[in-house]
Amino acid sequence: MNRISVLFAAGALSAVALTGCSSSASKSAGNGTPTLGSTSSAGSGASTPATTGSSGPGGSGGAGSASTSASSPAAGSSTGGSGGNGGQSNAAAPTSAAGSAHNGGACTTAEMPNGTWRGVAGSEGAGHVAADISLQNTSGHSCTISGFPGVSLLASNDHPLPTNVIKDDSVSVTTITVAPGAWVHSEIRYSADIPGPGEPESGQCEPTTVHALAQLPGDSAWTHITLDNPTPVCEKGEVQAKPFVGGKSSPTGG
Repeated sequence: MNRISVLFAAGALSAVALTGCSSSASKSAGNGTPTLGSTSSAGSGASTPATTGSSGPGGSGGAGSASTSASSPAAGSSTGGSGGNGGQSNAAAPTSAAGSAHNGGACTTAEMPNGTWRGVAGSEGAGHVAADISLQNTSGHSCTISGFPGVSLLASNDHPLPTNVIKDDSVSVTTITVAPGAWVHSEIRYSADIPGPGEPESGQCEPTTVHALAQLPGDSAWTHITLDNPTPVCEKGEVQAKPFVGGKSSPTGG
């Protein structure tokens, strides 16, 4: 074989080798496409959660429910009504309370703002005296009272004084219907001059009570009243109170 033939053969072999490499590289590039496709598929996977998330709001997801609720005024109102039921009840309560008050519900201070504290004639005995705490229904409708009064003793400047109210259970509690303009009273007993433990043995046992606050059973407000005869209330302001009964005052002697 001459030199030219050898060179030609070597060149042909190089061309075949280069062609093979190119083909192999092309196949490798082709094999890389799925890898890129996989990456793209991972991208699709990344977009899939977004799609799932999207389908959540549009479908059965929590955001979707909220969106449906928000887009439905009726459902929203219903949810608001159920969630804010207490608010609605509170809003309705005054009307209901007012309605029941007009139909014989429990009396309130707003309906009975007038009160008196008057001594019961001939009630002195065993170092104690009786007085009536009386309240008047000034409203235009009837209401009811059942139970004992709350009492808080006050000085002339309305400074609170020691008070200890003891319920006298010797008299049964009854429910009284108080017509417009009618009065009710609770008879109370206290000592004006016999000191209790820890009180001065001479002079006044306690500062003089000039005013008092009276409270109806079940109410939270108070009626301010003035004593017809200001007095000390001994034994740390101990007051024995009977339940409310009808009328403005107790019989003579208590």
